[in-house]
Amino acid sequence: MSSQTALKSCACIVALMAVACTRVPELEDQLTPALKRADYPILVPLDSAAPPLPDPEIESTALEQELAARSARLQARAHALASRPN
Repeated sequence: MSSQTALKSCACIVALMAVACTRVPELEDQLTPALKRADYPILVPLDSAAPPLPDPEIESTALEQELAARSARLQARAHALASRPN
């Protein structure tokens, strides 16, 4: 790494650190005293918060059957259209 690249990297890091310390009055002024005194929310395990996902094997089998049935219906329709006299 050249010294010029290192200098640019350091300048970017210093600029980002300065921006991170900036006070944003638009956000801080919206906090009411009650909100500032409020407790943190209760954390719950993710396993109990989200419903369990369906078994991928069962889902893929159901999807495969649905697509096969749709394919059969479309082929029958195409055959019926092709055999119709013009």
